[in-house]
Amino acid sequence: MSESTEKVPSEAIWTLEKARGSAPSRSPAGHQQRALFELRRWFEAHAGDPGGAILTLPTGGGKTLTAARFLCEGPLSEGYKVLWLAHTHHLLEQAMKAFDAGTVGQVRPPRERLQLRIVSGTPGHFRPSGVRADDDVVIATLQTVTRAYRESLDQLRAFIDSAKGKLVVVFDEAHHSPAPSYRKLLTALREGGASTLGLTATPTYASEAQRGWLWKLFPQKVVFQVGAAELMAEGVLARPRYLPVKTELVPRFDEATFRAWQGRGRDLPEDVVQALAEHHERNAFIARTYAERRAEFGKTIIFADRWFQCEAIVEALAKHGVKAGAVYSHVDATLGSADERNRRSRDENAQVLSSFRRGELDVLLNIRMLTEGTDIPDAQTVFITRQTTSQILLKQMIGRALRGPKFGGTPEANIVLFMDDWRQAIQFAEYSEFDGGLSDAKPARQVRTPMQLISIQLVKQLLRSMGGTSEAPPANFLSLLPVGSYETVFDLRVEESDDIESHRELVPVMIDEREGFEAMIDALCKEAPAELEETDATLEALRPILERLCDRHLAKVARPRADLLPAVFAVARHVAQSGEHPRFFDLDERSAHDLDAIARRFIANGLDPRAVRERLRTEYAREDRYWRSLYPSFELFRQQYESRQAIELDKSDGGAAPPPPEPATSVPPPREVSEEVKWQIRERDRVCLACGATKMLQVDHIQAASKGGDHDPVNLQLLCKICNRLKGTDTMRFTAQRSLRTGAKERMDLLELPVASEAADPEAWERYLRRVLNFFFDCAAVSTVRIAGKGEGYYNWSVTLAQGNDTRWLEPHVGALVEAIQGLREKGRKPPIESLTITGPASKPVIWRARG
Repeated sequence: MSESTEKVPSEAIWTLEKARGSAPSRSPAGHQQRALFELRRWFEAHAGDPGGAILTLPTGGGKTLTAARFLCEGPLSEGYKVLWLAHTHHLLEQAMKAFDAGTVGQVRPPRERLQLRIVSGTPGHFRPSGVRADDDVVIATLQTVTRAYRESLDQLRAFIDSAKGKLVVVFDEAHHSPAPSYRKLLTALREGGASTLGLTATPTYASEAQRGWLWKLFPQKVVFQVGAAELMAEGVLARPRYLPVKTELVPRFDEATFRAWQGRGRDLPEDVVQALAEHHERNAFIARTYAERRAEFGKTIIFADRWFQCEAIVEALAKHGVKAGAVYSHVDATLGSADERNRRSRDENAQVLSSFRRGELDVLLNIRMLTEGTDIPDAQTVFITRQTTSQILLKQMIGRALRGPKFGGTPEANIVLFMDDWRQAIQFAEYSEFDGGLSDAKPARQVRTPMQLISIQLVKQLLRSMGGTSEAPPANFLSLLPVGSYETVFDLRVEESDDIESHRELVPVMIDEREGFEAMIDALCKEAPAELEETDATLEALRPILERLCDRHLAKVARPRADLLPAVFAVARHVAQSGEHPRFFDLDERSAHDLDAIARRFIANGLDPRAVRERLRTEYAREDRYWRSLYPSFELFRQQYESRQAIELDKSDGGAAPPPPEPATSVPPPREVSEEVKWQIRERDRVCLACGATKMLQVDHIQAASKGGDHDPVNLQLLCKICNRLKGTDTMRFTAQRSLRTGAKERMDLLELPVASEAADPEAWERYLRRVLNFFFDCAAVSTVRIAGKGEGYYNWSVTLAQGNDTRWLEPHVGALVEAIQGLREKGRKPPIESLTITGPASKPVIWRARG
């Protein structure tokens, strides 16, 4: 990580009399003023008892500034002390910067002095032994404080005791607080009289048990919340427009290095990053991408990895007539000669930054120096030149473009992410997690298990099964495919850092492994070794425990132990930290990938080689299949088919002479779906895919049988009786989240409204909105619906669409939709709603607001 462009002190001692004459660096925006009002009201209502509340603002909404202002106006003015806990050293420095002269000047007399200190394992910060009893605000990493508290460090205990029960604990990224080690710390502090304030921008992924702990730690729950869509509408935030760009480069990441890297909590290995940074054609491609869309991207910040990569891209941009500059420190230039290392000075960096701010440069390259602290509000685009496993880093880079026009930014921000063709199953950080807020709503149901996250060993096994090795091909092709995957989430410490990352991983499970994994999970839920819970545990450190788990529960599985251990590591860490069974997602489309069945069908149809090849090309190209994730090329897929076809032919003739020819015959398909297949569809879908209802469910044909639709599970879906009747014989694929329509419908069918007695029922309205919008898009376009039974969400409703569904299609119809809603609310003698906001990834929000 590069040195910062702005040094943040690790200790600050303020004379408040002088600070009170300072103007705030930035006056609170409207949503921050509302948040401050609610926080003050919460604090006053719970003075004298250990209250606990959560403030939820989206990334870029100013959580840190709002919390610092509240603490100075309230608790610090009332004689309280503050222990501020965060996951990364960047967040610590961001918090320290929030306590500027204008903010600490809000602390009222008689307090005349304020002493703040940053504490972490990062060089330049104080160690926990540096905490002083007379400190007023200690800003520290969770890892440091959790360990120091567990070890009863005298200096930390003295600081806590000196507060005499008047302590506010701020927990940044509050949705992580239910993790056992954190909740033990917070519970102990609350028992000592401390109040807790949680900050978060991220939707909860917590289980029921974890949400229960969340509300124990923060009993007054969310006292203020505002969504990203609202702040975009107000001009506070820019609307992000995510633009993935594929480089088609296959990075050099050999299997031995990949295995050594797994489970260590680090971003990509340095030698892999180095090779990407040195790739001349790739750097030229990045420059060309900007040059070809220069008018669209405008003022752009490019995040690179090496100083020489910065210079290479600057030079490549110049060939396209683009004015570009780079900022990086001498620390970045660790390779080459002394002249190369010393060529970059602070003065030169400052000159380049100044030129970019004045508009004399179109593009500014840097090596993560601009992730924090450097203010360039009018940057319209950021280029992230490679994928990263770090949610922290990705969030910082994206944040540089999210300043809205209200604060000197742009209405829309382009996030251009360059994606290479990785051959390993790497769980890269995803940008979709950075909008939203904390709620009691259950996480959105994942429809598909992403097959691209399958083990590289599975692909190798598939290719080996083609023949040419001593390994005999399996009798059943489906035995090669996973039956589903566990969704695991756990915290881990980033190696060589005091930072903590939340790691999400989907673990594929083979058919011979499911029973063993379930037994292992049940055992761990009852009692898990304490070592599995620790955030700094690595796969290598836990290897003896993981080996014992494999020996006990998974000894007879076919997967190689080296490939199995990372899967056991992820599942065991999830269970140990959450105390919960990880969610399991069935691979619903598994049966549709049976190459044996495809071979039998082609043989039965008597297809000639040319026809087989054409059918295979069509099959390989299908968007609803995973063939391209399993086989890097069509030729490999064709070879696999031919190996399976040979097995089927051997089965059919048994080596004997071919039977005498018979006339071709066919049997009419059954008129009704079999009970076994119906059961499979019910188990697969569980709820009505159109509206989410759980009662009166029926199996429906996507393409009606009367129009040629068959009884294949791919053509079946689960709908409630109402949705099935409304759909009729129309073709609507609610098993898909992306509309296949090429344009919007001319009208929106408002369908059947809830009855008057349900006018205030959030679940009835959620089913209605899902049904209307999904029928409009002819698919399961609605991802989430947020409607509350009381409070702000009772009057202000929001809907999020899945990727690929254009919200602009709804603009002509949203007025009529709301009019129908208001009419039913009035009929049921309930107050009208005040707003309806419909958002979707990479599309403009549609917002209806009541006038006045």
